[in-house]
Amino acid sequence: MLTTLRISGLAIVDEVEVRLGPGLHVLTGETGAGKSILVNALHLVLGGRASSDLLREGAEEASVEALFELPPGHAALARVEAAGLPAPPGGELLVRRTVARSGRGRAFVNGAMVTASMLEELMRGLVDVSGQHEHVSLLDPGTHLPLLDAFAGSSDPGGAGGSLVARYREAYGGLAARLRERAALRSADGERARRLDYLAFQLKEIEAADPRPGEDQALEQERKVMVASEKLREAARAAEGLAYGEEGSASERLGRAQRALADAAHTDPRLEGPLALLRSAAAEAEEAGRELSRYADALGGDPERLADAESRLELLRQLARKHGGSLEAVLARREEMRGELAGAEGSGERLAAIEREIERLGPEALALAKELSAARREAAGRFARAVKRELLALAMGRCDLEVAFGPPEGGEEHGGVLLGPDGAERAEVLLAPNPGEPARPLARIASGGELSRVLLAVKRAQMRTDPVPTYVFDEVDAGIGGAVAEAVGRLLAEVSRGRQVICVTHLPQVAAFADRHHRVEKRVAGGRTGVLVQPLEPAEQQREVARMLAGQTITTSALEHAAALIGAAQQARGEERKGRRAAPGRAAARVARR
Repeated sequence: MLTTLRISGLAIVDEVEVRLGPGLHVLTGETGAGKSILVNALHLVLGGRASSDLLREGAEEASVEALFELPPGHAALARVEAAGLPAPPGGELLVRRTVARSGRGRAFVNGAMVTASMLEELMRGLVDVSGQHEHVSLLDPGTHLPLLDAFAGSSDPGGAGGSLVARYREAYGGLAARLRERAALRSADGERARRLDYLAFQLKEIEAADPRPGEDQALEQERKVMVASEKLREAARAAEGLAYGEEGSASERLGRAQRALADAAHTDPRLEGPLALLRSAAAEAEEAGRELSRYADALGGDPERLADAESRLELLRQLARKHGGSLEAVLARREEMRGELAGAEGSGERLAAIEREIERLGPEALALAKELSAARREAAGRFARAVKRELLALAMGRCDLEVAFGPPEGGEEHGGVLLGPDGAERAEVLLAPNPGEPARPLARIASGGELSRVLLAVKRAQMRTDPVPTYVFDEVDAGIGGAVAEAVGRLLAEVSRGRQVICVTHLPQVAAFADRHHRVEKRVAGGRTGVLVQPLEPAEQQREVARMLAGQTITTSALEHAAALIGAAQQARGEERKGRRAAPGRAAARVARR
C-alpha cells in the first residue's frame, strides 16, 4: 500500500506531505482547494506524462515522492529485482519523480535512476486510479476478458506463466505460426511470391537492426552499471584513496616500509627478497589507484545513454518476441529465412513437415481453448450475479448486467473452431439500466453517476481476485446524493477491508465512512497561495462533515446532523464486520428521522 506521498513545487503546492495507512481515506475541501492535485501527483510517480506546465510559479523544479510497503513476493518487487535495481529488505519501494523548468525530468526507484517507460512498467498494478472522466478501463471492451479471467482464476496476475490463459497462449502461438506458414505454402505462385516478399521484409528488418550474439546481455549489463553508476563511482573513489591517493594509503605505507629496509638490506642480503616484494606491492598499489581513478572518471550516469540502451534493448526484445523469444532465436530465424528464400523450390517438403506439426499442436490448443471457454462462461454467470448484488445495495437493483460472448478477432480456424490469441471468444460487459430495455455497452448507456456505481460494484465483486493493493477514486461519486451516496460510502468502506482506498469526495455521506479523514484547503502566506493537507481528529471530522452539509456557516443542527451521519456510518461498518449487511438507505433513513 501507499504509506507516504510528498509533493513540492507542483501547481499551487509549495510543499506538502500526506501519510497514509490501511482502510478508507477521504480527501475533502472546497472546490478548487487542490484535492485533485494529489491525484495528479500520484499519476507522475506511476509513470504518467510530465510537463513543465505542472510547476508552481517561481519554482525551477517540482518533485513527487511516494513510499510503498508491499508484501514479500509482490510482482512489483520481482520486476524491480529483475531490472537490477536496489531492493531493500522489508518490501519498501521508494519512487521519486522530478520535473524541471527546462522540460527535462528524472525518475528514481529506490535511489536508482530509471527512464519514464521503465517507471511505468515497474509501477504497473500497484495503484488503480479511477476518476469521474477516467473510466477508460471499464469502458474499453478489450479489458473485459482479462477481468473475467481474473475472476475465474484462469489468469496469472503475478506473471509466473503457469495459468490456463498462459498455457493456451503458448499453444496457440505455435499453432497459429504453423497455420499461417501452411496457408502461404499452399497458395498459388503469386501468393508464394508474396510470401517470399514477406520473408524478405522480415529479414530486412532483422538485418537493419543487425543484432550481434550476446548483444542483449551486454546491453543489460551496461544498463545495470549506468543505473548503479553513483554507487560504483563512490566505491572506486574510496578504494583509490585507500590504495594510493590519501594520506596514510597503502602505497604510502609500502613506501615507508621500503625505506625502513633499504639500509638494512645492505647489511643483510637476506632482506633483499622482502624488499623486492615490497617494491612490487607498492607498484601494484599505485597502478591499482590509477586504474580506479580512470574507472571513476570514465563511469557515466548519462540519462540519454541510458535511454539509448533501453531503446536498443526494446528493439531487440521486440525482435525476440516476434521470432522465438530470445536473441539467439532471432539469429537462428534470420538464417532460416535466408535458407527459405534461397531454397524456395523445396516448399513441398516443408509443407509436409508443417502438416505433422499442426497435427501435433492443434489438438492441444483446441482442448485448452475449450477448457478456457467453459471456465469463462461459468465465471460470467457468477460475476454478473455478484455485481448485481452490489448494484442492489447502490439503488440500481432494477439494472440487468450480463456478459456477452462473441467470436475472437483476428483468429485462426482449427477443427471447426475459430481460435484467437486469447481463446475462442471475446467478452463484453453489457448493462440494461431499466427493465424491458436491451443490454447495451457501458459506453453507450451509462450516465456518469451510474458508471461510478457500476465501477464500485465491479471493484467490490473482484476484491478477492484483483491483485492491485490501492484504489484511488477521484470524485467518482459525482451526480449522486441522499441514500445512494450513503450506499456508495458503505461500499467504499467494504472495499477498504481488503484494499487501501483513497477517495476524493464532496459528499458528507461518503466522508462519514472514513477511517482517516484529510481536509485539503488553500492557505495564503507571504502573498502566495499554498495547499495544506490536514489529517482530522474525530471532533474535526465532525466539523468538516457539518461544513459539507451546511456550507461555511456551521450551525448546531449541522453538527448534530454530522454526528448522526458518522454514528450511522460506524454502526453500518460494525454490522458489516459481523456479516450483517445493512439494507440500502437504512442508515440514511435513521439519520433523517433523527
